[in-house]
Amino acid sequence: MSYTLLRGLFVIRYPDLPRQGPEPDGDTVKFKPDSPALVEGLRRPSGTPPDISARGISVRLEAIDALETHFGETHQELAGANQARERLLELLGFTNVTFFEDHPNKVKSADQDSIRGYVLSNGIDANGRMIGFVYPDDPTEPDGADVFLNEARVDQSANAALLAEGLAYPAFYATLPAALRTHLASTSQAARTPPVGVWPRSKADPNGKAGVPDLDALQQLVMWPKLFRRIVPYLASGATDFNGFDAWLRSDPVHRDDPLFLLDQGEHGNLHDVIEAAGQDIQLTVWPEDFIISPDPAPPGATIHP
Repeated sequence: MSYTLLRGLFVIRYPDLPRQGPEPDGDTVKFKPDSPALVEGLRRPSGTPPDISARGISVRLEAIDALETHFGETHQELAGANQARERLLELLGFTNVTFFEDHPNKVKSADQDSIRGYVLSNGIDANGRMIGFVYPDDPTEPDGADVFLNEARVDQSANAALLAEGLAYPAFYATLPAALRTHLASTSQAARTPPVGVWPRSKADPNGKAGVPDLDALQQLVMWPKLFRRIVPYLASGATDFNGFDAWLRSDPVHRDDPLFLLDQGEHGNLHDVIEAAGQDIQLTVWPEDFIISPDPAPPGATIHP
C-alpha cells in the first residue's frame, strides 16, 4: 500500500498560548502540514473528515499504543507513559522540553516550539486524526508524493523505534499492510526477549493476570492501553469487580467490543474473545500483535471516501 508523504512542522507548544497548546504523548503529536489540502485528500475509512485547523492536525502514530499520560481524568503508570513521550519528542528532534507543574501534559518550555519533519499517512481515523509513521527532518521526495513503505523505511520511523525499545505496545489495525504488520510484530516480540522498556512491568497479558481492585490501583499498572481504556469507563459505571466485564463489552460492539481478526485461528472475533476477567483479575490472553483490529465504522450518514 502506498502512503502519502506530507512535509511540515511538528508542533509541541504555542508561543502565544502556551497553556492552551498541544498535549503530546507517546503516540500522538501535533503536525502543521505545509499543504493542508493534502490532508483533506487522505482516505477516510470511517467517513470522518480531518480535524484540522490553522494550527494543524493531531497525528496518531500507526501500529503503536503507548501508555496513557492522560485519558479523561486518569492515566497509566506515569513513569512508562512519560518515558514514551520524552523519547518520541527526542526522536523528532526536540530538546530540553519541560512541562507545567499544574498542567503536566502541556509544554512549558523547549529549545524548539516546532521542528521540521514529515508524516507518511494512509488515512484519517474516526476521531479526525491523521494516522501515520512520523520522521524527523525533510525527506528527499516532494510534498504529496506517493511512497511505497517497505520494512527498511518503516524502521527509520519513530513508531518503529518506540516498539523496538519496548516503550510502546503494538496495536495493528486493518489499514496496516500485512508485510509491515508482520515485520513490526517481530520488532515488538524482540523487545520482550529479553524484556526492555515497559515489558518487564507489563501485566494483564498472556504471561499473567493483573489484580485491579479499583481505579487507583489500575493507574499504577502497565498494561495494553486499549484494555486500560476499556476498564476505565467500566469501573466508572460503578462496577467493583470484573464479573460483568464480558457482558459489558458485548453490549456495545461499536465502542467497546472491537471487531478483531485472530491471526492464530484465522477467523473473525471480538475483543471479548481475547480477554479473561473475573473477580478482581483481568488478562489479555493473546499478545496484541496476534490480532488485527478493525477501524471504527463510519457514523450514520457519513460518506466514506476512497
